[in-house]
Amino acid sequence: MVEIVVASAQESDLFSRPGGAITDTVLSRSFFGFWTTESWRPDVNLYESRQAFLVCVDLAGMHKSDIEVRVDKNQLIIRGRRACPMPSAHDRAVAVHLMEIDHGSFSRNLEMPSNVDETAISAHYDTGLLWITLPKASGAGVEQSRKHKL
Repeated sequence: MVEIVVASAQESDLFSRPGGAITDTVLSRSFFGFWTTESWRPDVNLYESRQAFLVCVDLAGMHKSDIEVRVDKNQLIIRGRRACPMPSAHDRAVAVHLMEIDHGSFSRNLEMPSNVDETAISAHYDTGLLWITLPKASGAGVEQSRKHKL
């Protein structure tokens, strides 16, 4: 089970800082084509069934302890850090000729539909994919902020 954190009112302001999305898109690559920063954005698929919205996040090579899922007001926030994949000590690389696997810190903020029951959100991590289930609410009165377990 993946832990889902729901922010308090004071913590909410930390996630509304401007520039997060801009930073992800403005950064350029160096002469050799490597990212000049360690930030990246994992790919996300969003599905809808009759009972829920399903979010699938591609987080290959990560441990679930390195993933945080937060619900803050109407935002689903997924963040964490993926280590740079390196050869074992026996096969230690002398040079890197190509490095396309993203690593470092990441954060994805997704606006949740208004009809999500925040009290019933669940998540699990399996074979490199993080699955978050956002059940549809049957009535009003949903919480503003909460923490869930991966």
